[in-house]
Amino acid sequence: MHLSQHELDLISWCALSEPGDALTNLIWNAFGPEALESIKKQDFETWRNFISESFPEYLSELRSMEERVCLRLPRANAYQLVERGIRWNARPVAVASLPSVEGRLSDLGVHAPLLIWVAGDRVALEQDFAGIVGTRKPSVKGASNARGLVASLRMPIVSGGAVGIDRAAHEAALEFGLPTVAIMAGGLDKAYPMENWEMFHQIVRSGGVLMSEMPPGAAPSRFRFLQRNRLIAAMCKELFVVEAAHRSGSRNTANHARALGREVYALAGSWASEQSQGCNTMIQEGVAKQYVLDDPIQIEPSWTEKRVQDALRAGAKTPSEIAIESGVGLKQVKSIVLLGGKTCN
Repeated sequence: MHLSQHELDLISWCALSEPGDALTNLIWNAFGPEALESIKKQDFETWRNFISESFPEYLSELRSMEERVCLRLPRANAYQLVERGIRWNARPVAVASLPSVEGRLSDLGVHAPLLIWVAGDRVALEQDFAGIVGTRKPSVKGASNARGLVASLRMPIVSGGAVGIDRAAHEAALEFGLPTVAIMAGGLDKAYPMENWEMFHQIVRSGGVLMSEMPPGAAPSRFRFLQRNRLIAAMCKELFVVEAAHRSGSRNTANHARALGREVYALAGSWASEQSQGCNTMIQEGVAKQYVLDDPIQIEPSWTEKRVQDALRAGAKTPSEIAIESGVGLKQVKSIVLLGGKTCN
């Protein structure tokens, strides 16, 4: 593949950064390929002056970033990275060359990637996607719900390629002939997990995409998984959480989606099921709207909601009266009452 010098420089530059790295984005946008020369000369005075004047909130992180890019530069060889990517059917794509993708990822602001690595049909990325995420250890019902959700939505699907709910969603999309995108936390030559490699090949062969902001050779890590979640959130039009524990990566993805203005939905389940507790809590807290796939499930109120309900039964009417009677903070009272469909002044 033919690449201009500017494209090669961008590949090298992005290999120096970490996911969501605001500093490297700001410096590239300000100085372009000249930034690479600054590293070679280890002359960072122009960077420091620029960040100090324009983005002082990042100044404390600059020294660490300078050290990192100096250490990584010898390994950031664009020709070698491209060659390694091609061996795995992956190629670098400037985000600016994909208008719809750029529009969605730009919602991430200074944390948006400048470059992505793609295996498969890059044009497929320009479609509208529904994001589906969930636990790696789903119940039988949860896996079935993921498949039923794909059948109901009949939209291209984006997820994280993990075992569990992610895999069920990707496989359902393949079964129904829908494009699907799996976003990786590491380089595409290190797509994770290994047990899903056959599915990854099927995704690419079917016209879907494996995508990563990390260059070939980059290993997936806990930090990179969490940062990958922001890309799933940004790429989707709406996000669905099928099953999730109380603390989970799915909650992290939902928080990103909410912050980006995406609609977030969750499928409720029994409180006795650990896999449903995260979804139920997100619905209760207003992080997600309940999505009803089959029969509606009544979610048990939280203890805070029960206290507010008891105060209302005791005759409290205004937010202040409810707060006094229940011992719940005034802000929480107003939120719970409004979510419950009642209004009080």
